[in-house]
Amino acid sequence: MSKLAIVKLNTNLKFNNRDAEKLRGFMGRTFQENILFHNHVDTFTFNYQSSKIYYKVLDGILSIVGIEDGAESLIQTYEKIKDIDINGKNILVDSEITLKNYTLSIDSEKSYKYNFISPWFALNQENYKKYKNDDFDLNAQLRNNIIEFFKLNRIWADKKIEVSGDFKEMLIVQKDTKVLGFVGEFTTNVKLPSYIGLGKRKSIGYGTIKEVF
Repeated sequence: MSKLAIVKLNTNLKFNNRDAEKLRGFMGRTFQENILFHNHVDTFTFNYQSSKIYYKVLDGILSIVGIEDGAESLIQTYEKIKDIDINGKNILVDSEITLKNYTLSIDSEKSYKYNFISPWFALNQENYKKYKNDDFDLNAQLRNNIIEFFKLNRIWADKKIEVSGDFKEMLIVQKDTKVLGFVGEFTTNVKLPSYIGLGKRKSIGYGTIKEVF
């Protein structure tokens, strides 16, 4: 059984998805001694292991999601987060934590439905060209992202993972650059926890999923 923690930084303000990256910068500076908060070995070296802490905006609220070691780090530190700095503005926050346990499993008979509540970044430069030439399977890419989550939890995917999605393109502007993402729903035979991130740039809030009941 694995552990997930969700910390919500409650204020009377509403935030947008771009603020998740700013929150990551603040938390990385504040808890610089803990690599899980920023994923950098040092000033110049990035830790290429998948993030275990994700920065998100959930229903307009700045939030931090941690899995396994990341969840433990949030449990130990969330009460210390009394205020944050976003865009040079000091903001008082009321930190609230929710803890959940989950078991990753592949079901042979049942499927589960999920919605991307933030754009999913599925493509890099190489497979973007394949996608534009109708030579790229988004379902297969999402399956690979799910397998990556299994590896992050140190669990072996011992059965075939099935994925079927209905995706729509969405252009996102980041630092004057347009990036192609996707929104939509998918079904899979894997029971996944809500609010994790899949795909690229998941540490700053992209590819967040939520189960549809």
